[in-house]
Amino acid sequence: MPTTRNPHVPTRLNHHASKRLARFRPWHLAMAIALCTAACQPVDQPVPEEGAQDALPDQEAWNTTIYLSRDGRQEATIRAGHRLYFSETNVTVIDEGIHVEFFEDDGSLASTLEAEWGEIDGLTHNLRVRGGVTVHSTERGTLETDSLTWLNAANLIVTDAAVRLTGDTDVIAGDGFEADPGMRRYIIRRNVKGRFLPDAQPQ
Repeated sequence: MPTTRNPHVPTRLNHHASKRLARFRPWHLAMAIALCTAACQPVDQPVPEEGAQDALPDQEAWNTTIYLSRDGRQEATIRAGHRLYFSETNVTVIDEGIHVEFFEDDGSLASTLEAEWGEIDGLTHNLRVRGGVTVHSTERGTLETDSLTWLNAANLIVTDAAVRLTGDTDVIAGDGFEADPGMRRYIIRRNVKGRFLPDAQPQ
């Protein structure tokens, strides 16, 4: 026999289902309030571990000049907008306004250097700089790189980073650099590329 559907059954089922939903709605509301309350509680911030803070400097100064010499001869003058000295590591950190002048053996100016950040090793007097480093030499032009170290004992500027050297007539780029501060003699170690500047006249 064919079955017949009772048109009243869905109505009764829907009626009972709506009653069940009506009974559970307050419970759902209570749960939502509880979850919101828990989620809105302030989260405890983790306590920093002991020794996690940066070491405090032993000295701090603004707008100062540092003179570096070797064998009694002045080799560099460093002007620092802000510097910090840490006696435990014997390191001076310059975090603002670095301007360096390098000198030849006869006392004449060899080149100038500017950077965003610097660090002087108090034992070796080596200077390490980084961030927008530029070295300008009247003999060779302008060197641009991200980081550079001046080795006091050897009186050399060195880096393993990418460099760009712009002179009067040409531009030379590569990776790794070594030169005297005046950049009269220099070495670019890897990936050397160069081009002549347009309309430049050889000296």
